[in-house]
Amino acid sequence: MFGLIRFAATLQRLYPFRLTPAVVRKRQEDSLRALLAHAVANSPYYRRRFAGIDVATCALADLPTLTKTEMMEHFDELVTDPRLKKADLGRFVDDTVNLGRYYLGEYGVSHTSGSQGQPALIVQDRHALSLIFAVQFARAAKLKRRFLPHLGRIINPARMAVLTIKPGFYPSAAAFAYFPRFLKPAFKILHLSFSDPMEKNIKKLESFRPEFLTGYASALEAFGREEAEGRMQLRALGCLKQITNVAEPLTDAAAVELERIFSAHVADEYAMGECMVLSSGCIEGRGAHVNADLAILEVVDEHNRPVPPGTEGSKVLVTNLYNRVQPIIRYEVDDRLTLSDAPCPCGSPLPHIVKITGRSKDKLWFEDGGERREVPYYVFLVPLHHVLDLAEHQIVQTGPRNFLVRLVPLKGKRIDVARVREMMLESIRLEGLEAAIVVTIEAVPDLPRGPSGKVARVKNEYALTLDKRASQRSAADAAEDKLPTA
Repeated sequence: MFGLIRFAATLQRLYPFRLTPAVVRKRQEDSLRALLAHAVANSPYYRRRFAGIDVATCALADLPTLTKTEMMEHFDELVTDPRLKKADLGRFVDDTVNLGRYYLGEYGVSHTSGSQGQPALIVQDRHALSLIFAVQFARAAKLKRRFLPHLGRIINPARMAVLTIKPGFYPSAAAFAYFPRFLKPAFKILHLSFSDPMEKNIKKLESFRPEFLTGYASALEAFGREEAEGRMQLRALGCLKQITNVAEPLTDAAAVELERIFSAHVADEYAMGECMVLSSGCIEGRGAHVNADLAILEVVDEHNRPVPPGTEGSKVLVTNLYNRVQPIIRYEVDDRLTLSDAPCPCGSPLPHIVKITGRSKDKLWFEDGGERREVPYYVFLVPLHHVLDLAEHQIVQTGPRNFLVRLVPLKGKRIDVARVREMMLESIRLEGLEAAIVVTIEAVPDLPRGPSGKVARVKNEYALTLDKRASQRSAADAAEDKLPTA
């Protein structure tokens, strides 16, 4: 009962209509100062890292940044509970029996996929885990602006279908394993797996009659094709109110098409395992709103200098204001996005993310006179808009000027690769790139998914290879420097 009362109070505090930009800034500032004081008092790593800095008055930009490598190298001294050890937690998540169990009876544990390098362990207390669902209730769904409608959910529970990988410790799956018990009478969840046959998932969906459908962009687009071709009848059931895309970029064109097919709003949510409530999808338009009272999002260039609103950054720095056991402060994430330079038309007082491009490491480029020139994604994408039998695609850079376009046809259909090649070459010619890049096109039955089940629409394998070689050279040079001299 206490948990439910606390949850209700949290909802009241989170409802955006109760906020103004000034209130959001005040809450953010108060939470930041409390987080910094807690980190310095309880984390040996931050005590050393912030030495000489007055955390009660300093500007956020005065604080050093944190990389995933640094967080994992210093994990045992970064966390504020000395009982938490990286080796012990690693063994805990290696056993899937522990999924949904609280470590030491207090903490939920997850790990990122490591698709961009090493995985990261994430530890959160019960309050932080409950907050994930409170934000979903208060900000990620179009509901009346008061708490009382939720009381009716005890009689008529909300129904959410979540399409993820099979149960595991990846954040998108693990979060639901820690779903608070006191919410179960008001909120029903259907878990669907990528690996299950589409026919099986459709049958489950239609029987469950979801109000909310959440999944990766590639999975949502697959459901859209099934609905459009008459193999699924979710729209006819009249139950679906909102679709939420997570973890993968979804183009505006794809979102508009999903809205047309299902007659339901499509929202984008930008978040990560290190900060699950970083943003909530706009409930009326495109983009997402930064939950600035719970997290700080800095959009910066490659040198960590802030870029003005309306300008795409090279990466972001994330400060999680609600996780006190594992302080994550100015955490570098290699994502490219753009904050709006004007308030969102929906009226939310929260900052508006208008564009989520993807990972900087997945930027496509070619070398020209010793410098890198970007190859825009749309050069490949525009021709594909005319391939009506296309189910999925992936653009992979395999060399300094070499690109592979993988195309998956619709079920029972065939893609005319020669025709696609002609359209692609014409698009490349119009951009003046015909002498700069070489494109190979192939039709494949399926696309490879990462460890967490995501499909990378754009992937720069060549850049990852270069980074790996550079890291190996650095490690070799460091080892050589440590060798004793004669």
